[in-house]
Parts: sequence; structure tokens; C-alpha cells
Amino acid sequence: MRRSALRKCWLLWWLVAPVVVAPRVAAQQSEWATLPLIGSEQDERQRLGQLRGDTAGPGLLRAPSRSLPWRPDTAGVVARYLLPEVRLVGNSALPLSLNDGPLHAGRGVNALVTAGIVVEAAKVRLVLAPQFVVEQNLPFQVIQFPQRPDLPRSVWANPFHPPPESIDLPLRFGDDSRLRLDAGQSSLTVRLGGAEVGVATENLWWGPGIRNAIILSNNAGGFRHLLARTREPLPTRLGPVDVDLVLGRLDESGFFDADGSNDSRSVAGGALVWRPAGTTGLRLGAARLRIGGPAGHDQMSSLFGQWVFPSGGFEMYGEWARFADPTSLRDFLEFPNHSQGYTLGLQWARPLTRERTVRLQTEVSYLEPSASFRVRPVMTSYTSQQVPQGFTQRGEVLGAAIGPGSSSQWLAGDLFSPAWRVGVFAGRVRYDNGVLYEPIVPVFKLQDVSILGGVRASREYRGVRVLVEFTDTARLNYLYQAYLDDPIATTSRGIDIANRTLSVTFSTAPGH
Repeated sequence: MRRSALRKCWLLWWLVAPVVVAPRVAAQQSEWATLPLIGSEQDERQRLGQLRGDTAGPGLLRAPSRSLPWRPDTAGVVARYLLPEVRLVGNSALPLSLNDGPLHAGRGVNALVTAGIVVEAAKVRLVLAPQFVVEQNLPFQVIQFPQRPDLPRSVWANPFHPPPESIDLPLRFGDDSRLRLDAGQSSLTVRLGGAEVGVATENLWWGPGIRNAIILSNNAGGFRHLLARTREPLPTRLGPVDVDLVLGRLDESGFFDADGSNDSRSVAGGALVWRPAGTTGLRLGAARLRIGGPAGHDQMSSLFGQWVFPSGGFEMYGEWARFADPTSLRDFLEFPNHSQGYTLGLQWARPLTRERTVRLQTEVSYLEPSASFRVRPVMTSYTSQQVPQGFTQRGEVLGAAIGPGSSSQWLAGDLFSPAWRVGVFAGRVRYDNGVLYEPIVPVFKLQDVSILGGVRASREYRGVRVLVEFTDTARLNYLYQAYLDDPIATTSRGIDIANRTLSVTFSTAPGH
């Protein structure tokens, strides 16, 4: 037992040591760079700067290579090391993993380490930013997928989504610990005038959402893709326009089915953001993603917008999506909400002193089956009839972190200074609520809901920034499970589980 504890201490040291040592080395050598990861503390402060009117903000089409500045054109080849980032996540009873990229933070201790190198030569840039993933994956209660000869799926596959509403979303990724090296946030881009083309495995985030982006987010690991995009917004008479196009491949997890012929599938998509001429702080956008496999294809589309009022420190944003195309104009006019999902959010910030700012934010997402299910069939969001794995990458949803058929509410408040921040948050998630209307779950079932709250704080010291977040979650009616409480009154009571999550992220502050 003592050896096990020592091994854990050594592993923790080797994970954290690069972040502690790197700023000291970087102070002596100029060729270092920080990769702006989606959802990082740097990303968070850029959005706060946009709210205050200090910076332009991270934009609505985000990717690490988009946010990484190009060096001025110089002769020869220039190489820079990427300062590492280490994220540690521990869950006491159940998995809780939201927007963690290739990391699925199951029960136990988990780690995600990002580091690498940037090489630039004239108009070509190579970012090698692999991510090292450690998942302890301790056991917890799951419901196994029924073993049927006509449907050979893994016992770990999601039991609530057999065909036709199929999705590759395992409840648990096997029963062993997982240790792997992922291609991570790597990319190769070439500048062509006002555009960039290339190949990448990095995460993409389309839309204004803070917690949930419906089409693409960093909830799953990045997928291999070709890219073509604008470097800067293209000027037009109607206002600047930003474009992002991708063509790539999605991979199945190892815990879905026994059919090796459909382990990969195609994905193609595009997004556009327009800043109307004559407006300030207003951005409107649209996105569409299409997946295809041997049996057919599926798609989802969204419209989104963001309006920032820096003079008042106020922002409102929203995204509206459909997971099924209307069959005609009449169909759209009759059922505009069919298969819809949406996210709405507000942010407000106010300076208290020259260096301290308070920020409040709230976000509501709704991806549950639309009301039209009363008169016509509605597929659960992110599932697919034509592509069995649905809109997933290696077993995790490409879009909103709350997952298929879910809804959430979020409220947070933070106090910022240049060197630190502290905050509190609370939220509610109702998981995959459409399952309640299916016979898959037996009687005496109740909606699966998480009520959560927590605190978070970050501190910069000698070039190292540490972000700590603690979340206390009450998972009510876990996996819809309930038992008969009163046979006469036919009332039922749910099975509840308490889970505590501690995450610690070590990164390097920009400028160090």
C-alpha cells in the first residue's frame, strides 16, 4: 500500500514538474510559446476583456491554432517549445467530465498533459501538441447493454440507445485503467493571402456558448481533418465575414460494437460569422455539420449570435439548432421547433477598482425532445438512425457537454484581479430525458438529475498559474432508477448518489 502511494506521488510530480520548471527555463531562453487552449484560464480572461472592452475576445470560431499568433516573416526556420499545461481531475463516486477534450474523467484520479513544439518557416507553421491522458477508471454502478445475437454490442455500450436512436456513448470505458498518447491540439497550416489551409487534430468550438456549444466543442477529443479558413475577417460591403470549413474522419470508441467495418466515418462542416456593417459588438453566425457512414448520412445545423455592450459590461448570446432538416417550407412553418435545441446566455461585468472586476454569468441549454413528439417521431439529439455512432468522437459527444436529450441551467459569479480570481457556481442538469418515454427503462423510473454547486479560484505565482475547482454534486435518480416506496399509493423513490469532484490545472501565464 505504501509503494502504491509512493508511485502516485512520483506520477503526480512528473506530471506537474514541467509546468513548475518551464517558466524558469523560459526566462533564460526566448523561444517559448503558450498554446491558447479552448476553455483555459487565458481563454476565460480574453472573454472578460471583451466584456470590458479591453480586447477583441476569442471569437466565435475558435481553435488553438487560430488563437496562436504567427511570428513576423523571417528567413529560415524558427522553433519554439510550447509551455506545458497539466489538468488533474478526481471524482469520488461517479464520472463528471465536461469539455475535457480527449480526457474522460471517470471515477478516480485522471490527468491530461499538453506540451509540444511550434515550428515556423515563412508561411508554414507546424504545431505538435500531443496530449498525454491518464484515467484511473475505478468501478461504479452501470447498466450493461443487453447481449443479443442480432445486435452484437459491447456490454459497456449505452443501454438506453439501441437502434434506431443509436449513439456511441459508453457508460464506462471498460474496466481497466487507461493510459494513452493522443495527437491532441496538433496542426499544420499554410498561409495563402487572407486564408489558411492545412490539416489538424485540434479541437474546434463553433458558437458563443460558454458551457455548451451545440455543433462542435471541446467535450470530445479533436478529430483528424482538413481545414480551410479565413485568417482575419474578410471585408465586405455588408460587414466583415469569418469562415471555417472542415473535412475529416470520426472514430468509434472501443466499447460500442463488434462490427469492424464501420469503425470510422466521414464528417464535413462549415461555419460562418458575420459582423453587420454599422453595428458594434454584434456577431451573427451559422454552422452545419454532416456525418456519413456505410448506411447513410445525418446532419445538424444551427444559427447563433452574440451581442456585447462593453460600455455597460453586458453580453447576451444564443444558439438555436435543428437535428433534422425540414422536408418542405410547409413542414418548417408547421413545426419550426421540431428536433430543435438551444442555448441562451448572459454575462455582466463591472469594475470595482482599477484592478478588480466582478462578473456574473448564466447559461441555459435545452436539448430534450421537442414538443412535436406528440404528433410525429423525434430523434434524440446527437443520436442517428443512419450512422450508428451518432455525433460522437471516440465515445464522447462532439457538441454540448450535457449530452443527448438533456437540459441544463448554470449560474456563476467571479471576482477577478490580474493575478488571481475567486468564484462560486451552481447548476442543474437533467440527463437524456427522452429515455423516460421509452420502454427501455422499466417502470418506477424517475428523471435523472444532477444538482451541483461549488467554488473555484486561480492564482498566478512566478509565471505559474494554478486553477482549483471543487464541485459537490447530488445525482438524483441515477440512471432513472427508482423503487416502489408505497405499493398502495404506487409512489416511488429514486436512488441518489453523492459525488465530489476536485480539479487542479497548472499552466503558464502569458508573458512568462
